[in-house]
Amino acid sequence: MSLKDLLNSGPKVINLGMERFYLDLLAQKIPAVKVNWRPPLARSSLMDRLRKLRGEEVE
Repeated sequence: MSLKDLLNSGPKVINLGMERFYLDLLAQKIPAVKVNWRPPLARSSLMDRLRKLRGEEVE
């Protein structure tokens, strides 16, 4: 898609997770697609290291 095509057709919005933002777009009649996305959970080994840095005991 060229810049000219984008300017003629308008931007396409893909919303990742923030429902309020998505609803605000729809209220303004801006086409949007909502994707229910959340960041992946941290691995337990990473969480153990972070707890050690905080001075917590890790089993």
